[in-house]
Amino acid sequence: MGKLTGYFTITWLIILIVSFLISRFLLIRLLGLDDDSNEWWMAIVTGVSFIYSLKFVFFLTLSSVTIFLNLFKKVRNNWLLSLLTYSLIPLLTFAIMIISDMLENGNGFEAIKSIAKFSGSLVLPHLFCTLICFLHFRKLMRNESFN
Repeated sequence: MGKLTGYFTITWLIILIVSFLISRFLLIRLLGLDDDSNEWWMAIVTGVSFIYSLKFVFFLTLSSVTIFLNLFKKVRNNWLLSLLTYSLIPLLTFAIMIISDMLENGNGFEAIKSIAKFSGSLVLPHLFCTLICFLHFRKLMRNESFN
């Protein structure tokens, strides 16, 4: 059990760091923080948006502690349950963000494109990291490293 707990702790920390760094890079490009021609007040507004967005990524990662449910053999041996422990919360978060922004901003193509860009830069890096970690975990399960 100690080997599994250590594995999931390291996995969770990797998801936190990598999704934070990728989201940071995407948000800098999306919010235009790499452009020095902004007015001082615009830099403050985009900086606040940037910090809020990265805080969201951090709390999204904190909420993904459900990967520790894989410590239970019944969850660990079921492929679907194991996948859900890795990616259910990020998928639901992404869907809720898209739907709520569509209800608020309308269904126009430009609005949907803008919503998808911002929501995607926050949630998709996290989903990508969790998917890679899940596939690595399943590979280890196939090799019977944890059984």
